[in-house]
Amino acid sequence: LRQLKSARNFLHSGSFTNVHDVVEYFNAGAPQDPTAGAAPTLSARFTAPRGPGYPGGLGLSKKQVDDLTAFLEDGLFDPAFVKFDPKSSTDTFQPNVRDLTYSKRRDLAGIPGLIDGLMPSGLAIDDNDPLSRRDQGLEFLDVTSQLSFTLIDSDPDEDGTTDRYRVTNHSQSVVDTHLLIVAKGLPNGARLRNASGVTKGGDPYLRVFLRDGVLMPGQSIVRKLAFSKPERARLRYALDALSGQGKP
Repeated sequence: LRQLKSARNFLHSGSFTNVHDVVEYFNAGAPQDPTAGAAPTLSARFTAPRGPGYPGGLGLSKKQVDDLTAFLEDGLFDPAFVKFDPKSSTDTFQPNVRDLTYSKRRDLAGIPGLIDGLMPSGLAIDDNDPLSRRDQGLEFLDVTSQLSFTLIDSDPDEDGTTDRYRVTNHSQSVVDTHLLIVAKGLPNGARLRNASGVTKGGDPYLRVFLRDGVLMPGQSIVRKLAFSKPERARLRYALDALSGQGKP
């Protein structure tokens, strides 16, 4: 019942647009639809909440309806419940900065396994489905088999070489979220100059922000990988592709 003040539609049909009308509706105990109201499946707790032998509805006075409405709208409302306010002690719907910044909490500081910004359980915040886990950087989908990397050209420079690839989705499935192109097996001393980061396994990757968040079947993009390498070293590497956000 919290935050009803900011709601715009109520009941499954959306037929009420304010809390006061909803309170009056239940106070009256009269169904909107006479046909549904005559059905034997209608709960007696709605039409006669005070029990058999009493008049229908809740029997609240106008002042009581107004008072109950005020309580629901104002007594159970706090902007911080939806949007985090560091000055408020109100818990939010989702874990907030105060909840997940363990390093600043004396009661939690030093406990192994607590990583700022992540749930202690390792589960995703809200839904723990695979897409949510990818969106929150908890896991990545290997989409290497869905993509082909075609080397368009390779331009040497004083620091190394820049390889330009056409990346094509040759599968029948959409590649979504962020695309991470991972360079694996680089020789010692070589590095990806335009890398977005390094995987936990030590391989550099380039993060690609896909247009509209997807690479459709048959669609291609072109990306450059700029490498530096020791003098006279032969540049060899393989490319893998991951779908997800955060750091793999």
